[in-house]
Amino acid sequence: MTERLYYNDPYKREFDATVVSVQPSATPDGGRYAVRLDRTAFYPTTGGQPFDTGTLSASKVVDVTDDENGDVVHVVTGPAPQIGETIRGIVDWRRRFDHMQQHTGQHVLSAAFVRLFGVKTVSFHLGTDVSTIDLAREVAK
Repeated sequence: MTERLYYNDPYKREFDATVVSVQPSATPDGGRYAVRLDRTAFYPTTGGQPFDTGTLSASKVVDVTDDENGDVVHVVTGPAPQIGETIRGIVDWRRRFDHMQQHTGQHVLSAAFVRLFGVKTVSFHLGTDVSTIDLAREVAK
């Protein structure tokens, strides 16, 4: 199971880790690898918050997911790292911090909708240009 460094330090931007496994990723264009590390600061898509991007040494991180075993899977393009290799992970901080701020703002707004109107949030979507909060019912103007 991957040690998730972001739980203890959500502001961690860089880290070193050991490559645990590397597999070709099933994509039509090829050239992608699914990389598992012993530890990571890359946040996977979960809870409405999109995955982090950045680099693992010379490879570009283009997706981050959770697998059924509790490992974080980094989908990368570029050279495939080798099992046992120590790599340097660098999180795209501008993107991560934007997502963190939007996620916090969503919690504040959702709490206000519950307190003021008794309406719960049913989903939340972060985006580069637009974010949305879906409520359980329409709120009167």
